[in-house]
Amino acid sequence: MGKHFSFVHCADLHLGEPFHGIRSGDKGPWTEAIGKATFSAFEKVVDIAVDAHADAILITGDVYNSDHHSLAAQMAFARELYRAAQQGIRVFIVHGNHDPDEAWRADIPLPPSVHIFSSEKVEAVPLMIDGELAATIYGISYGTRHVSDNLARRFERKENDGYAIAMLHTDMGGESSPYAPCSLDDLKQTKMDYWALGHVHARKIVSQSPYVVYPGNTQGLDMAETGPRGCYLVDVGAYGTVTLKFMETDAVRWLDMPVDIGAFPDQEALLREIMRQRAALKELTGRPNIARLILRGRGPLHRAASSESGQEFLLQSLNEKEQFRHIFTYFSRIEDQTKPSLDLKERRQLPDVMGDYLRAYDETAGLPKPELTARLRQIADAQPEMKKLAAVPAMADEDMFLRAFRRSELLGAELLAEEDADEDH
Repeated sequence: MGKHFSFVHCADLHLGEPFHGIRSGDKGPWTEAIGKATFSAFEKVVDIAVDAHADAILITGDVYNSDHHSLAAQMAFARELYRAAQQGIRVFIVHGNHDPDEAWRADIPLPPSVHIFSSEKVEAVPLMIDGELAATIYGISYGTRHVSDNLARRFERKENDGYAIAMLHTDMGGESSPYAPCSLDDLKQTKMDYWALGHVHARKIVSQSPYVVYPGNTQGLDMAETGPRGCYLVDVGAYGTVTLKFMETDAVRWLDMPVDIGAFPDQEALLREIMRQRAALKELTGRPNIARLILRGRGPLHRAASSESGQEFLLQSLNEKEQFRHIFTYFSRIEDQTKPSLDLKERRQLPDVMGDYLRAYDETAGLPKPELTARLRQIADAQPEMKKLAAVPAMADEDMFLRAFRRSELLGAELLAEEDADEDH
Protein backbone atom coordinates (compact mmCIF):
# COMPACT_ATOMS: atom_id res chain seq x y z
CA MET A 1 0.00 0.00 0.00
CA GLY A 2 1.29 3.46 -0.93
CA LYS A 3 0.64 6.95 0.31
CA HIS A 4 -2.39 8.98 -0.74
CA PHE A 5 -1.44 12.27 -2.42
CA SER A 6 -2.57 14.73 -5.07
CA PHE A 7 -0.97 17.10 -7.53
CA VAL A 8 -1.84 19.66 -10.18
CA HIS A 9 -0.48 19.04 -13.68
CA CYS A 10 -0.22 22.08 -15.94
CA ALA A 11 1.89 23.09 -18.94
CA ASP A 12 2.53 25.80 -21.51
CA LEU A 13 1.90 28.84 -19.32
CA HIS A 14 3.56 31.20 -21.84
CA LEU A 15 3.62 33.97 -19.24
CA GLY A 16 3.62 37.40 -20.83
CA GLU A 17 2.94 36.13 -24.34
CA PRO A 18 0.67 38.61 -26.19
CA PHE A 19 -2.55 37.48 -27.82
CA HIS A 20 -2.61 37.12 -31.59
CA GLY A 21 -5.44 38.21 -33.90
CA ILE A 22 -6.62 41.28 -31.98
CA ARG A 23 -7.63 44.24 -34.17
CA SER A 24 -4.96 46.92 -33.95
CA GLY A 25 -6.12 50.20 -32.44
CA ASP A 26 -9.08 48.73 -30.55
CA LYS A 27 -9.03 49.90 -26.92
CA GLY A 28 -11.36 48.80 -24.18
CA PRO A 29 -11.61 46.66 -21.05
CA TRP A 30 -10.13 43.83 -23.08
CA THR A 31 -6.82 45.69 -23.33
CA GLU A 32 -6.01 45.24 -19.63
CA ALA A 33 -7.65 41.81 -19.39
CA ILE A 34 -5.58 40.48 -22.28
CA GLY A 35 -2.37 41.86 -20.77
CA LYS A 36 -3.02 40.04 -17.50
CA ALA A 37 -4.59 36.85 -18.88
CA THR A 38 -1.60 34.46 -18.85
CA PHE A 39 -0.64 35.60 -15.34
CA SER A 40 -4.22 35.34 -14.05
CA ALA A 41 -4.43 31.81 -15.45
CA PHE A 42 -1.36 30.69 -13.49
CA GLU A 43 -2.71 32.37 -10.34
CA LYS A 44 -5.78 30.18 -10.81
CA VAL A 45 -3.55 27.09 -11.07
CA VAL A 46 -2.06 27.90 -7.65
CA ASP A 47 -5.53 28.67 -6.26
CA ILE A 48 -6.67 25.22 -7.35
CA ALA A 49 -3.67 23.56 -5.71
CA VAL A 50 -4.20 25.52 -2.47
CA ASP A 51 -7.96 24.90 -2.33
CA ALA A 52 -7.48 21.17 -2.97
CA HIS A 53 -4.60 20.90 -0.45
CA ALA A 54 -2.52 19.39 -3.23
CA ASP A 55 0.98 18.20 -2.41
CA ALA A 56 2.66 19.33 -5.63
CA ILE A 57 2.33 21.32 -8.85
CA LEU A 58 3.95 19.87 -11.98
CA ILE A 59 4.74 22.32 -14.80
CA THR A 60 5.79 20.54 -17.98
CA GLY A 61 7.49 23.23 -20.01
CA ASP A 62 7.10 26.62 -21.65
CA VAL A 63 6.71 28.71 -18.52
CA TYR A 64 7.72 31.69 -20.64
CA ASN A 65 8.29 32.51 -24.26
CA SER A 66 11.96 33.26 -24.73
CA ASP A 67 11.02 36.34 -26.79
CA HIS A 68 8.88 37.73 -23.94
CA HIS A 69 10.94 36.61 -20.96
CA SER A 70 10.54 39.89 -19.07
CA LEU A 71 11.51 40.67 -15.52
CA ALA A 72 7.84 41.39 -14.79
CA ALA A 73 6.91 37.88 -15.95
CA GLN A 74 9.62 36.36 -13.76
CA MET A 75 8.44 38.36 -10.74
CA ALA A 76 4.83 37.28 -11.26
CA PHE A 77 5.89 33.64 -11.59
CA ALA A 78 8.10 33.76 -8.49
CA ARG A 79 5.33 35.43 -6.47
CA GLU A 80 2.97 32.53 -7.17
CA LEU A 81 5.64 29.94 -6.39
CA TYR A 82 6.26 31.57 -3.00
CA ARG A 83 2.50 31.52 -2.37
CA ALA A 84 2.47 27.80 -3.10
CA ALA A 85 5.51 27.27 -0.84
CA GLN A 86 3.72 28.97 2.05
CA GLN A 87 1.03 26.28 1.75
CA GLY A 88 3.59 23.47 1.74
CA ILE A 89 3.13 22.75 -1.96
CA ARG A 90 6.22 21.60 -3.83
CA VAL A 91 6.70 22.63 -7.46
CA PHE A 92 8.49 20.60 -10.16
CA ILE A 93 9.41 22.18 -13.50
CA VAL A 94 10.89 20.99 -16.78
CA HIS A 95 11.93 23.44 -19.50
CA GLY A 96 10.43 23.18 -22.98
CA ASN A 97 11.27 24.55 -26.40
CA HIS A 98 10.14 28.10 -25.52
CA ASP A 99 12.07 28.29 -22.24
CA PRO A 100 15.14 26.05 -22.66
CA ASP A 101 18.16 26.25 -20.37
CA GLU A 102 20.01 28.49 -22.80
CA ALA A 103 17.23 31.12 -22.66
CA TRP A 104 16.29 30.79 -18.98
CA ARG A 105 17.21 33.96 -17.10
CA ALA A 106 16.50 33.30 -13.43
CA ASP A 107 16.99 36.87 -12.23
CA ILE A 108 14.47 36.33 -9.42
CA PRO A 109 15.30 33.73 -6.73
CA LEU A 110 12.75 30.93 -6.36
CA PRO A 111 11.82 29.20 -3.10
CA PRO A 112 13.68 26.00 -2.13
CA SER A 113 10.42 24.07 -2.55
CA VAL A 114 10.85 24.44 -6.35
CA HIS A 115 12.86 21.88 -8.32
CA ILE A 116 13.86 22.62 -11.92
CA PHE A 117 15.04 19.49 -13.72
CA SER A 118 18.41 19.46 -15.44
CA SER A 119 18.85 19.23 -19.20
CA GLU A 120 21.94 17.04 -18.79
CA LYS A 121 20.23 13.86 -17.65
CA VAL A 122 16.98 12.47 -16.29
CA GLU A 123 16.73 13.23 -12.58
CA ALA A 124 14.65 11.40 -9.99
CA VAL A 125 13.30 13.44 -7.05
CA PRO A 126 11.31 11.95 -4.17
CA LEU A 127 8.00 13.49 -3.11
CA MET A 128 7.85 13.00 0.65
CA ILE A 129 4.63 13.44 2.63
CA ASP A 130 4.70 13.26 6.43
CA GLY A 131 8.11 11.64 6.26
CA GLU A 132 6.97 8.90 3.88
CA LEU A 133 7.75 8.41 0.20
CA ALA A 134 4.58 9.08 -1.82
CA ALA A 135 6.07 9.24 -5.30
CA THR A 136 9.23 9.65 -7.29
CA ILE A 137 9.15 12.35 -9.92
CA TYR A 138 11.40 11.97 -12.95
CA GLY A 139 12.15 14.71 -15.44
CA ILE A 140 14.51 16.25 -17.96
CA SER A 141 14.55 19.76 -19.46
CA TYR A 142 15.40 21.08 -22.90
CA GLY A 143 18.91 22.48 -23.13
CA THR A 144 18.20 24.24 -26.42
CA ARG A 145 15.11 25.29 -28.34
CA HIS A 146 15.25 22.27 -30.65
CA VAL A 147 15.79 18.78 -29.28
CA SER A 148 15.67 16.04 -31.90
CA ASP A 149 16.66 13.24 -29.49
CA ASN A 150 14.04 10.86 -28.15
CA LEU A 151 14.33 11.90 -24.50
CA ALA A 152 11.67 9.41 -23.41
CA ARG A 153 14.12 6.55 -23.94
CA ARG A 154 16.38 7.99 -21.24
CA PHE A 155 13.79 7.39 -18.52
CA GLU A 156 14.19 4.26 -16.42
CA ARG A 157 12.06 3.48 -13.42
CA LYS A 158 13.84 2.28 -10.29
CA GLU A 159 12.58 -0.20 -7.74
CA ASN A 160 10.94 0.98 -4.53
CA ASP A 161 10.26 4.48 -5.81
CA GLY A 162 6.55 4.46 -4.98
CA TYR A 163 4.21 5.95 -7.56
CA ALA A 164 6.37 6.94 -10.55
CA ILE A 165 5.65 10.17 -12.39
CA ALA A 166 7.62 11.27 -15.47
CA MET A 167 7.69 14.87 -16.74
CA LEU A 168 8.51 15.64 -20.37
CA HIS A 169 7.86 18.36 -22.95
CA THR A 170 7.37 16.37 -26.14
CA ASP A 171 5.73 16.16 -29.53
CA MET A 172 4.53 12.59 -29.09
CA GLY A 173 3.93 10.90 -32.43
CA GLY A 174 5.96 13.42 -34.45
CA GLU A 175 8.74 11.15 -35.66
CA SER A 176 10.83 13.88 -37.29
CA SER A 177 9.81 16.65 -34.91
CA PRO A 178 12.48 18.90 -33.34
CA TYR A 179 10.61 18.72 -30.03
CA ALA A 180 11.81 15.53 -28.28
CA PRO A 181 9.76 13.16 -30.48
CA CYS A 182 8.64 9.85 -29.04
CA SER A 183 5.94 7.22 -29.41
CA LEU A 184 3.35 6.00 -26.95
CA ASP A 185 5.16 2.67 -26.87
CA ASP A 186 8.37 4.47 -25.81
CA LEU A 187 6.50 5.89 -22.83
CA LYS A 188 4.86 2.60 -21.87
CA GLN A 189 8.14 0.69 -21.92
CA THR A 190 9.50 2.82 -19.06
CA LYS A 191 6.86 1.37 -16.67
CA MET A 192 6.02 4.81 -15.29
CA ASP A 193 2.61 5.23 -13.66
CA TYR A 194 1.88 8.74 -14.95
CA TRP A 195 3.42 10.68 -17.82
CA ALA A 196 2.97 14.42 -17.32
CA LEU A 197 3.46 15.87 -20.79
CA GLY A 198 3.59 19.37 -22.24
CA HIS A 199 3.91 21.08 -25.64
CA VAL A 200 0.52 20.26 -27.20
CA HIS A 201 -1.90 23.08 -26.37
CA ALA A 202 -5.04 20.94 -26.67
CA ARG A 203 -5.75 18.79 -23.61
CA LYS A 204 -5.81 15.06 -24.17
CA ILE A 205 -5.65 11.91 -22.08
CA VAL A 206 -3.69 9.73 -24.49
CA SER A 207 -3.67 6.62 -22.32
CA GLN A 208 -4.97 5.44 -18.96
CA SER A 209 -2.62 2.49 -18.54
CA PRO A 210 -0.30 4.13 -17.80
CA TYR A 211 -1.72 7.61 -17.66
CA VAL A 212 -0.28 9.72 -20.48
CA VAL A 213 -1.69 13.21 -20.21
CA TYR A 214 -1.47 16.52 -22.04
CA PRO A 215 -3.28 19.16 -19.93
CA GLY A 216 -3.15 21.72 -22.76
CA ASN A 217 -2.23 25.33 -22.10
CA THR A 218 -3.61 27.30 -19.17
CA GLN A 219 -4.71 30.25 -21.33
CA GLY A 220 -5.67 30.30 -25.00
CA LEU A 221 -3.50 32.67 -27.02
CA ASP A 222 -5.34 32.98 -30.34
CA MET A 223 -8.43 31.96 -32.28
CA ALA A 224 -6.96 28.53 -32.97
CA GLU A 225 -7.28 27.83 -29.24
CA THR A 226 -11.00 28.09 -28.60
CA GLY A 227 -12.84 26.64 -25.64
CA PRO A 228 -11.89 26.04 -21.98
CA ARG A 229 -8.19 25.94 -21.07
CA GLY A 230 -6.79 24.75 -17.79
CA CYS A 231 -5.00 22.04 -15.83
CA TYR A 232 -5.65 18.63 -14.30
CA LEU A 233 -6.10 18.00 -10.59
CA VAL A 234 -4.84 14.45 -10.06
CA ASP A 235 -5.67 12.41 -6.97
CA VAL A 236 -3.69 9.22 -6.36
CA GLY A 237 -5.15 6.81 -3.80
CA ALA A 238 -3.18 4.61 -1.41
CA TYR A 239 -3.75 1.63 -3.71
CA GLY A 240 -2.77 3.49 -6.88
CA THR A 241 -6.26 4.46 -8.03
CA VAL A 242 -6.11 7.67 -10.05
CA THR A 243 -8.80 10.33 -10.51
CA LEU A 244 -8.29 13.19 -12.96
CA LYS A 245 -10.41 16.32 -12.88
CA PHE A 246 -10.04 19.04 -15.48
CA MET A 247 -10.04 22.52 -13.94
CA GLU A 248 -10.62 25.65 -16.00
CA THR A 249 -8.04 28.42 -15.57
CA ASP A 250 -8.39 30.67 -18.63
CA ALA A 251 -9.03 34.29 -17.72
CA VAL A 252 -10.22 35.17 -21.22
CA ARG A 253 -11.88 32.58 -23.46
CA TRP A 254 -11.58 32.35 -27.22
CA LEU A 255 -14.65 31.03 -29.00
CA ASP A 256 -16.74 31.03 -32.16
CA MET A 257 -20.24 32.47 -32.43
CA PRO A 258 -22.16 31.28 -35.52
CA VAL A 259 -25.19 33.35 -36.58
CA ASP A 260 -27.52 32.68 -39.52
CA ILE A 261 -28.42 35.86 -41.44
CA GLY A 262 -31.45 34.34 -43.19
CA ALA A 263 -34.15 35.76 -40.91
CA PHE A 264 -32.91 39.37 -40.76
CA PRO A 265 -33.98 42.10 -43.20
CA ASP A 266 -31.33 44.67 -42.20
CA GLN A 267 -28.15 45.15 -40.18
CA GLU A 268 -29.92 46.60 -37.15
CA ALA A 269 -32.03 43.46 -36.77
CA LEU A 270 -28.91 41.32 -37.13
CA LEU A 271 -27.11 43.40 -34.50
CA ARG A 272 -29.94 42.89 -32.01
CA GLU A 273 -29.77 39.12 -32.50
CA ILE A 274 -25.99 39.03 -32.09
CA MET A 275 -26.23 41.06 -28.88
CA ARG A 276 -28.91 38.70 -27.57
CA GLN A 277 -26.70 35.70 -28.23
CA ARG A 278 -23.70 37.53 -26.77
CA ALA A 279 -25.49 38.08 -23.47
CA ALA A 280 -26.30 34.38 -23.23
CA LEU A 281 -22.72 33.51 -24.08
CA LYS A 282 -21.27 35.67 -21.30
CA GLU A 283 -23.65 34.09 -18.81
CA LEU A 284 -22.55 30.64 -19.99
CA THR A 285 -18.79 31.18 -19.73
CA GLY A 286 -18.83 33.54 -16.74
CA ARG A 287 -15.73 35.34 -17.97
CA PRO A 288 -14.53 37.74 -20.68
CA ASN A 289 -14.55 36.30 -24.19
CA ILE A 290 -12.90 36.99 -27.51
CA ALA A 291 -15.13 35.76 -30.29
CA ARG A 292 -14.97 35.12 -34.00
CA LEU A 293 -18.38 35.98 -35.46
CA ILE A 294 -19.23 33.42 -38.15
CA LEU A 295 -22.03 34.64 -40.39
CA ARG A 296 -23.82 31.87 -42.27
CA GLY A 297 -26.92 31.29 -44.33
CA ARG A 298 -28.49 32.95 -47.33
CA GLY A 299 -30.29 36.26 -47.29
CA PRO A 300 -30.42 39.96 -48.16
CA LEU A 301 -27.55 40.74 -45.76
CA HIS A 302 -25.09 38.68 -47.77
CA ARG A 303 -23.56 41.74 -49.42
CA ALA A 304 -23.06 43.54 -46.08
CA ALA A 305 -21.64 40.40 -44.49
CA SER A 306 -19.18 39.82 -47.32
CA SER A 307 -18.01 43.42 -47.74
CA GLU A 308 -15.18 45.03 -45.81
CA SER A 309 -17.28 48.07 -44.98
CA GLY A 310 -20.22 45.98 -43.81
CA GLN A 311 -18.02 43.88 -41.55
CA GLU A 312 -16.34 46.99 -40.15
CA PHE A 313 -19.74 48.48 -39.29
CA LEU A 314 -20.77 45.34 -37.43
CA LEU A 315 -17.50 45.01 -35.52
CA GLN A 316 -17.41 48.66 -34.44
CA SER A 317 -21.07 48.67 -33.42
CA LEU A 318 -20.70 45.49 -31.38
CA ASN A 319 -17.41 46.33 -29.68
CA GLU A 320 -18.41 49.90 -28.79
CA LYS A 321 -21.23 48.50 -26.65
CA GLU A 322 -18.69 46.52 -24.57
CA GLN A 323 -16.41 49.46 -23.78
CA PHE A 324 -17.27 49.65 -20.08
CA ARG A 325 -18.11 46.05 -19.23
CA HIS A 326 -15.99 43.92 -16.91
CA ILE A 327 -17.39 40.72 -18.43
CA PHE A 328 -17.20 41.43 -22.14
CA THR A 329 -17.35 39.61 -25.42
CA TYR A 330 -15.00 41.30 -27.84
CA PHE A 331 -15.37 40.40 -31.53
CA SER A 332 -11.95 40.09 -33.12
CA ARG A 333 -13.07 39.30 -36.65
CA ILE A 334 -15.93 38.22 -38.88
CA GLU A 335 -15.81 35.10 -41.03
CA ASP A 336 -18.23 35.30 -43.92
CA GLN A 337 -19.88 32.03 -44.94
CA THR A 338 -23.06 33.63 -46.28
CA LYS A 339 -24.67 33.31 -49.68
CA PRO A 340 -26.95 35.68 -51.61
CA SER A 341 -30.70 35.25 -51.83
CA LEU A 342 -30.55 33.12 -54.94
CA ASP A 343 -32.43 29.89 -55.44
CA LEU A 344 -30.02 28.38 -57.95
CA LYS A 345 -32.13 25.25 -58.35
CA GLU A 346 -35.14 27.32 -59.38
CA ARG A 347 -33.07 29.66 -61.56
CA ARG A 348 -31.74 26.70 -63.55
CA GLN A 349 -35.26 26.12 -64.86
CA LEU A 350 -35.83 29.66 -66.17
CA PRO A 351 -35.25 30.54 -69.87
CA ASP A 352 -33.08 33.57 -69.12
CA VAL A 353 -29.37 34.42 -69.19
CA MET A 354 -28.75 33.10 -65.67
CA GLY A 355 -30.58 29.86 -66.46
CA ASP A 356 -28.45 29.46 -69.60
CA TYR A 357 -25.31 30.12 -67.57
CA LEU A 358 -26.17 27.59 -64.84
CA ARG A 359 -27.14 24.91 -67.35
CA ALA A 360 -23.86 25.47 -69.20
CA TYR A 361 -22.06 25.14 -65.87
CA ASP A 362 -23.84 21.82 -65.17
CA GLU A 363 -22.95 20.51 -68.62
CA THR A 364 -19.28 21.36 -68.10
CA ALA A 365 -19.26 20.01 -64.53
CA GLY A 366 -20.48 16.66 -65.84
CA LEU A 367 -17.37 16.10 -67.94
CA PRO A 368 -14.81 13.47 -66.85
CA LYS A 369 -12.21 15.08 -64.59
CA PRO A 370 -9.28 14.95 -67.08
CA GLU A 371 -11.45 16.47 -69.83
CA LEU A 372 -12.82 19.11 -67.45
CA THR A 373 -9.33 20.11 -66.32
CA ALA A 374 -8.11 20.32 -69.93
CA ARG A 375 -11.13 22.46 -70.89
CA LEU A 376 -10.51 24.82 -67.97
CA ARG A 377 -6.83 25.18 -68.76
CA GLN A 378 -7.67 25.87 -72.43
CA ILE A 379 -10.10 28.63 -71.39
CA ALA A 380 -7.53 30.12 -69.00
CA ASP A 381 -4.76 30.06 -71.61
CA ALA A 382 -6.96 31.98 -74.02
CA GLN A 383 -7.42 34.91 -71.65
CA PRO A 384 -5.38 38.05 -72.47
CA GLU A 385 -4.37 38.41 -68.83
CA MET A 386 -2.76 34.98 -68.89
CA LYS A 387 -0.73 35.80 -71.96
CA LYS A 388 0.74 38.82 -70.16
CA LEU A 389 1.67 36.67 -67.16
CA ALA A 390 3.45 33.80 -68.85
CA ALA A 391 4.52 32.08 -65.62
CA VAL A 392 1.01 31.82 -64.13
CA PRO A 393 -0.37 28.94 -66.27
CA ALA A 394 2.68 26.81 -65.46
CA MET A 395 2.25 27.46 -61.74
CA ALA A 396 -1.47 26.62 -61.70
CA ASP A 397 -2.17 23.00 -60.78
CA GLU A 398 -5.24 20.86 -61.38
CA ASP A 399 -6.78 21.53 -57.93
CA MET A 400 -6.45 25.27 -58.43
CA PHE A 401 -8.45 25.13 -61.67
CA LEU A 402 -11.13 22.92 -60.11
CA ARG A 403 -11.51 25.17 -57.05
CA ALA A 404 -11.88 28.23 -59.28
CA PHE A 405 -14.44 26.40 -61.42
CA ARG A 406 -16.56 25.41 -58.39
CA ARG A 407 -16.57 29.01 -57.16
CA SER A 408 -17.65 30.21 -60.59
CA GLU A 409 -21.13 28.69 -60.22
CA LEU A 410 -22.16 31.09 -57.46
CA LEU A 411 -19.95 34.02 -58.46
CA GLY A 412 -21.24 33.99 -62.02
CA ALA A 413 -24.85 33.79 -60.86
CA GLU A 414 -24.27 36.68 -58.45
CA LEU A 415 -22.77 38.87 -61.17
CA LEU A 416 -25.68 38.16 -63.49
CA ALA A 417 -28.15 38.91 -60.66
CA GLU A 418 -26.39 42.24 -60.06
CA GLU A 419 -26.63 43.11 -63.77
CA ASP A 420 -30.35 42.33 -63.67
CA ALA A 421 -30.78 44.58 -60.63
CA ASP A 422 -28.88 47.43 -62.34
CA GLU A 423 -31.05 47.16 -65.46
CA ASP A 424 -34.19 47.25 -63.29
CA HIS A 425 -33.02 50.56 -61.86
